[in-house]
Amino acid sequence: MADGEAGCRAEVPATLIAELGRWRRELCPSCGASVMFYCPYCCTPVGVPEGILVPRPRLPFARCDIIFDDAPKKATSIHAKVLAPSQVRLIDLFTGTANSNRTLSRPAGGSLASDSGECSVLREIPEYDPASSVVLFPDDSSTTFNEFAADKCALSAGAMTLIIIDSPWRKAQVLRKHPRLAHLRSVRLERPPPSHFWRYHSEGTGCVSSVEALAAMAKEAVSSSSSLTASAETRANERIVASTLDPLLDEPLLFFFVRQFAYISEQQRIAGAADRPMDAAAKQRRCDQVKQKDRGAKQRRLRPFGGNDGSEEGGNFVGAMEVEEVSLAGTLDAGALRGKKKRS
Repeated sequence: MADGEAGCRAEVPATLIAELGRWRRELCPSCGASVMFYCPYCCTPVGVPEGILVPRPRLPFARCDIIFDDAPKKATSIHAKVLAPSQVRLIDLFTGTANSNRTLSRPAGGSLASDSGECSVLREIPEYDPASSVVLFPDDSSTTFNEFAADKCALSAGAMTLIIIDSPWRKAQVLRKHPRLAHLRSVRLERPPPSHFWRYHSEGTGCVSSVEALAAMAKEAVSSSSSLTASAETRANERIVASTLDPLLDEPLLFFFVRQFAYISEQQRIAGAADRPMDAAAKQRRCDQVKQKDRGAKQRRLRPFGGNDGSEEGGNFVGAMEVEEVSLAGTLDAGALRGKKKRS
């Protein structure tokens, strides 16, 4: 899930454009998938140019669990697993037992992977200790990490498990109420950075992609209380700096994110596109299109007979029955008319 602030258009540094020319799409040596930058199924770097060092960041948390229910190729949380494999654990809710396509639990397709270890891929949400686990989720009861850390009963960040839900926003709201997550405390970003994500959503500003959220939360977890209470002027300067990709190049958790951003930007530039999918104007157009489509669907929606909006008890059910009968009657009448014309 992601969105940026209005008017934020990050330009790709020339050094990064030059580096992109050295990356090539290659086959993953483990599963054979044709990929660029990394394999989203095996969670390993692929085709790294000579002289480019893929970082291995150390998270300030004991572990980061990612509840995953999205297409691996589209999700940014995979970046965290590629970059910090010993600290990031994926809980794969996306893989169904009926299909045999490549997924996180089926890197090569066919049978399920049988990896083991503390950070191996799980197929269901595990039990969590509420004393040492928090969910990064901006709900009404959430607190900032600084507020959470001020609690005398709270453990240090290094002893905590940070849980991230990576799925479409509406599905994430359902997952947050899962019996094994509902009793856990929620934390949110104190200052969500402007997002540079290229996927559209309709949840408004202040939302960032999963890996952007993890990178921002990691910074807040290691920051001093003085930096967490920065002045308005300092925060304004941070927003201005964030409108370029340059500071993100030094953020190890965003290593693949900025390269994907740059690749998409260059592809759009070569194609002569006026706007990129991560630009505010493009997202606004997409938002308007979705709203117009939703309005059209509401206008076409059938209403129950004898009711204005079907809000009365049983109204929707009775209305559906009556509409179905009218439709069948209309079909029979039309057939009868065609029969009369043929006989005449």
